[in-house]
Amino acid sequence: MEGAFFDLDKTLLPGSSLFPLAREMYRQRIFRLRDIARMAADQVAFRVLGNEAEDRMNRARDASLQAIEGRLRHEVMAAGRVVVKEDIIPRLYPQAVELIGRHTRAGREVYICSSSPEDLLLLLADELGADGVIGTRAEVRGDRYTGRLDGDLCHGPEKARRVVELAAVRGIDLARSFAYSDSVNDLPLLELVGTPVAMNPDRPLRAMARARGWEMLDFRVARRRTLVASAAGAGAAAAGALGYAAGFLVGRRSRAAGV
Repeated sequence: MEGAFFDLDKTLLPGSSLFPLAREMYRQRIFRLRDIARMAADQVAFRVLGNEAEDRMNRARDASLQAIEGRLRHEVMAAGRVVVKEDIIPRLYPQAVELIGRHTRAGREVYICSSSPEDLLLLLADELGADGVIGTRAEVRGDRYTGRLDGDLCHGPEKARRVVELAAVRGIDLARSFAYSDSVNDLPLLELVGTPVAMNPDRPLRAMARARGWEMLDFRVARRRTLVASAAGAGAAAAGALGYAAGFLVGRRSRAAGV
């Protein structure tokens, strides 16, 4: 059996999957505005500074766990399902979705591996038809979140360790498998497989991929072109509509004046 392991944030979609989730949690009064602001600042710092900002990442994790402590899991999952369908799925890179489909059609098992909450990843995997997920697990007892982690944060070496564990259970040959990530923080995962791919890579990972001869994929340029074209098209349509409306009004005034 071969596998394909995909990171989520900045790999399958631009930006973070947690921001729309936090926004929905705020709308439902599960998170406070200051919780969202702190989480956003800490995640940005972690993305920029990497392991040097791990204490801030841990603080964001703790704030998230405290916010859902005592909440019913099925209620939080219901909110997450809305976020996945309305906010995350539309933001995925189309080329990345097609790539997942190609691996599935080739008979490989596909997994989404991220430090994001595993419950959120399960909802996303269900929508994408992925075989499973590896994520950060929140402890649940009696269908309520306890406010503690079940295991360690799924990041770096821990993510790689859990992929190895999963591969042993599923009979996946990692030497014949694929891994995709945007960040050098996932180096332990990328080094596990026979085909590591730097997808939408940050600068350190891009340099490492070039030095090691790894494949690189970058869907960000195509997305920017699409957004620019969409904006230009919307502007042209607006200008056309404005011109039509102006002509219509001039015509009405001319007829009213007997011209």
